[in-house]
Amino acid sequence: MAHILFVVPRFHTNLFFATRALVQAGHRVSVLAVTASELEDHSILEPAVLGDTPDRAVVADLLARDRPDLLLLRNSGGLSKVVGREARRQGLRLLAYDLKPLTQCRSLRKRLSLWMQGRPYQRVTPVRGLDPQASLDAGAHYLPWPTAALPLPDGAARDMTARPVQVLCVGKLAQVRKNQDKLIAALVALGGGADVRLTLVGSTSRAISGADNAHFAALNAAAARHDWITIRSDLPFADMARLYAASHICVLPSVGEPLGIAPVEGMAYGTIPVISTQSGSAGYLTDGQDGMRVDMEQPGALRAALEPLVTSSARRAAMSAAARHTAETELSPERFVQRVEALLRG
Repeated sequence: MAHILFVVPRFHTNLFFATRALVQAGHRVSVLAVTASELEDHSILEPAVLGDTPDRAVVADLLARDRPDLLLLRNSGGLSKVVGREARRQGLRLLAYDLKPLTQCRSLRKRLSLWMQGRPYQRVTPVRGLDPQASLDAGAHYLPWPTAALPLPDGAARDMTARPVQVLCVGKLAQVRKNQDKLIAALVALGGGADVRLTLVGSTSRAISGADNAHFAALNAAAARHDWITIRSDLPFADMARLYAASHICVLPSVGEPLGIAPVEGMAYGTIPVISTQSGSAGYLTDGQDGMRVDMEQPGALRAALEPLVTSSARRAAMSAAARHTAETELSPERFVQRVEALLRG
């Protein structure tokens, strides 16, 4: 079996299911990361944390010893530069990993620029793009991250016909572009606590781009004003399965979101994804069948997408079953392994 090496800024939640799938299929998997967090789940494997300025000799020895069959290189500052240079020197197979759509074609000038920088032209991306008629980047391979349901005790899953409807939103709580305030406004317009309950989950870190204390304060004020809003901050990944299973709908109202994986993770539990078209993971959905796409630039669009899901238990049940089916087929761990093995065959 093959050895796959991921080089990343950190062990993001999407890597948990990807690495677990490959390990369970018999492959060897390693992860080099710039940093690590206590919120990550390292039960499958422990990433090697080398920092932003790793010693070149250490990286060289690691690659020479392990000789990975495939390196997937996410832009990770100094770490990815050192690993990339050394992998090329040792003749190892290297693919870039980015979050640019499959439909974002690179020019000849860009290809020349990558060659001059010694960076790989071939890349993998989990972002399909929303235009089915658009041309595809000749150097790109579509590799959506897998999802799967984790074991839960009996009774943990919600009843799709039950009310009030449980809505979940996962995103950094101090970042304006996450748009939790717009979700709250849409749910207020749909009846608030009489018909829905909202759980906001996310990091409270201010060490992020666009950190905004006023946005965080406004969310806390809304939770204090409405008893149907609950905020749960800084949850570890291990706690998310129970929340997904207990929620009817998972909403990603963000803009400028390269991917946005939480609603996709929820699909494995039959949680209905509602994702902004300004988020990369919107391309995972067949709009109106296994989830809803929402253009957050259109006033009233979020409320319009949520209303039939809030008001119709039959609509919720049908879309929940379709979401689970997509998770168990196109986004399954088995399908992910098939895609990686196709990359290994070249």
